Amino acid sequence: MKEEIKLAARLRDEKGSSAVGRLRREGFVPGVVYGTAEPLNVSFSAATFASLQRHHTSENVMLSLDIEGDRSRKVLIREVQHHPLTSGPLHVDFYELSMTKKVGVAVPLELTGSPVGVTRDGGVLEHLLREVEVECLPDDIVELFELDVSGLEIGDRLTVADIPLDATRYEMVTSTTIAVAAVAAPRVEEESAAEAGEVAEGEEPEVIGEKAEEGEGEKKEEEK
Repeated sequence: MKEEIKLAARLRDEKGSSAVGRLRREGFVPGVVYGTAEPLNVSFSAATFASLQRHHTSENVMLSLDIEGDRSRKVLIREVQHHPLTSGPLHVDFYELSMTKKVGVAVPLELTGSPVGVTRDGGVLEHLLREVEVECLPDDIVELFELDVSGLEIGDRLTVADIPLDATRYEMVTSTTIAVAAVAAPRVEEESAAEAGEVAEGEEPEVIGEKAEEGEGEKKEEEK
């Protein structure tokens, strides 16, 4: 069973840039809860939310939003706006969940293992897709999917279809034919091949026409 993550909040009446600015100076973050009959304006501790984020690898987190003077709501963090300099949270959008209804979420992909094509043959691992979209029940939401790339040799690739998922819990929305990871040939060899095809610096290519003309000139001198 997943550990329940809680965030204390309160209903927010403050609106407008000056009111929101004052709220932030007091150490709170404004937010909005969508998915209800009407969006709810809330605020919560900036320090508590920052701590919550530090303990999770992505913003794709379900939590219990305990709103003072209102009921507790299961919500999903949908979007976090960060300060461009301090990276602190400026505003958060939440989406209220129904625990019996599937929801679409974007889940980050993490590659695990060291491809044999890299460790043995000097190839280059390319991470081509960073996240996939799936539909699942709120209790099945995860922060990331792992994909083992250990068996990849040079020229091999893995697609979305290769991500190990429980089909009874997750429905893949992203196209299964999209490549997630691949191992390319060593770049050093490619550069050497390119250099071999170039004319060495300082050398001029032999021009057959010029030699032919020189030969013809010598022949004419002998005839004279």
